[in-house]
Amino acid sequence: MHELAYLSAVKVGALIRERKVSAEEITRLAIQRISKFNPQLNAVVAKNEEAALHAAKEADKEINAGQLRGPLHGVPITIKDSFSTIGLATTSGFPALQGFVPDRDAAVVSRLKQAGVVLLGKTNVSPLLIDIQTDNDIYGRTNNPWNQERTAGGSSGGSAASVAAGLSYLDIGSDIGGSLRLPAHYCGVFSLKPTEGAVPPTGHMPGFEGTADYASSRHLACYGPLARSIEDLQTAFSIIAGGSGFAGGLPNGPQVPPPTESAAPLRVAWLDELSGYPVSHEIQEALRRFVTQLAGQGIHVDQITAPPIDVRTAWETWGKIIDAEQNSTTPILQRGLAYLTTRKVSQKVPTASMLVPLTFKNYMRVLTVREQLIRRFELFMSDYDVLLCPVSSTTAFPHHQKTKMVGYLPIYEEPLYIDGKPQNYWVATTYYANLFNVTGSPVVTMPIGFDKAGLPIGIQCVGKRWRDHDLLSTVARMSQTSQEWKPPTL
Repeated sequence: MHELAYLSAVKVGALIRERKVSAEEITRLAIQRISKFNPQLNAVVAKNEEAALHAAKEADKEINAGQLRGPLHGVPITIKDSFSTIGLATTSGFPALQGFVPDRDAAVVSRLKQAGVVLLGKTNVSPLLIDIQTDNDIYGRTNNPWNQERTAGGSSGGSAASVAAGLSYLDIGSDIGGSLRLPAHYCGVFSLKPTEGAVPPTGHMPGFEGTADYASSRHLACYGPLARSIEDLQTAFSIIAGGSGFAGGLPNGPQVPPPTESAAPLRVAWLDELSGYPVSHEIQEALRRFVTQLAGQGIHVDQITAPPIDVRTAWETWGKIIDAEQNSTTPILQRGLAYLTTRKVSQKVPTASMLVPLTFKNYMRVLTVREQLIRRFELFMSDYDVLLCPVSSTTAFPHHQKTKMVGYLPIYEEPLYIDGKPQNYWVATTYYANLFNVTGSPVVTMPIGFDKAGLPIGIQCVGKRWRDHDLLSTVARMSQTSQEWKPPTL
C-alpha cells in the first residue's frame, strides 16, 4: 500500500480502469495517509472524506459499467484552498472568508470532476496568496515533508507538501510570482505554470465583495498542476486547459497541439546565476551536473551569461501591474505594496514598484513595456527549445518569522542567508520566478537532485508561449537524465 501511495496519478488511474484496485480502496488509502501524516504537515486543511468516498464508489460503478471518463477517473486529488468548491470551504487563507462555502465550482474543479477525479479536500495557502511561506490565522503553518523545520513554500505550499508526502495524487495551484514553482522546488515535485491565459481563472479567490468570478490580476496569474511525474502534468493540463464557459472566462488561446514524436536534437540554453543576485553553490552545482549529463546525451547546450531581457525592468513591471490590478479587486493589499515601495533596504534590490500616479495612461504604458519584454524573450527563445535556470536562490529554508504585518503583507526584516551571505527575503525567493510571470511563458519545475542536507533541488524549464505541450514533451525527454523521483521519509 505504501508503493501505491507514491505511484503517479496516471498509473493509479490505469490500475483502477483495469480493476486491479478500486477507486474506493485508493481513496481510503489516501484518507488513511492524511489521518496519519497530515497532523505533522498540516497540508490538507478542509477535508471532504464522506463526499470523497461517495464519489469513489460512483466512479467504481461507472468503470464497472464501461463508462470511462478518462485517465484520471477515480483518482483522489486535492485542490488549493483558493479555488471555489461547491459545499467545501474556500478561504484563500483570509480570516474574513473563514467558513465561506461557494455555490459553484471553479472552472478547473468542474473540469476535473467531469473527468472523474475524486476530491479529497483543500490544501493550505498563505494569506491572500501573497507570501512564499504557507501560514495563516485560519489553519496555521504547513511544514515541509523532507524536514518539518523547513518551509514548504507558498502560496501553494499545502499543494506541494500533500503531493510530495503521498497524501494526494495531484493538486492544482496558482502562480502570480512563483507560487507553483517555489513549493515544487522546496518539496521536490513537478509543477506546470502554463502560458498565461491557457487555463481559465474563473472561480479563483471567490468571495470578495465587488468581484464577479475571481479576485486576482488580469495579467501575470496562471493556474496549473503539481504532481510526481511529467506524465501527470501532461494529463492534468489536457483536462484543465482552454477557455471557460462561465461568464468572465477567457477565450480559447492559440495553444499549439501536442507534438508528434521527434528525434531532433534538443537545443537548451541555461544560466545558473544572474549577476548581483546569488544562488547557492549547491543549486548551481546541481544544475551544472544536470546540463553536463544532457550534453552527454547528445543534447545541444549553450550557457548564457547575460539574460535575454532586462531583469530589473521585468521586476519593476511585475510590481506595477500587481499594484494597478490587485488594488482594483483586493484593495486591502494597497498599504503593503506602498510599504515595500518606500522601505529602505541595505541591499540594492528592486521593489514591488507602485504605479504612480495610477492613471489609465500609465497603466497602458506599463503594459506596453511588458509587451516589449515578451517580444524580446520570445525572439531569444526562437533559437531554443527550453531555457533552464534556478527557481530560487536557496533550497527550503527554516521557517522564517515575520517582523510585522502591513495591511495583509508580511514584513520580514531579517534576511535569508545564501552560502552565509545575507540577501533580501523577497529577492532570495522570488527574483528568478517573477521574470516568467512577466513574459507569460510556460514553466515546468523539475526536481534534479538534493543538497547536502537532503533537501530537494528543482529547476525552472522555460518554454515558448502557447507551446506548453512542446515544453512538457521536452522536459519528459530531459527527465530521463535526472534522478528517479523518490518520496520523503515521514
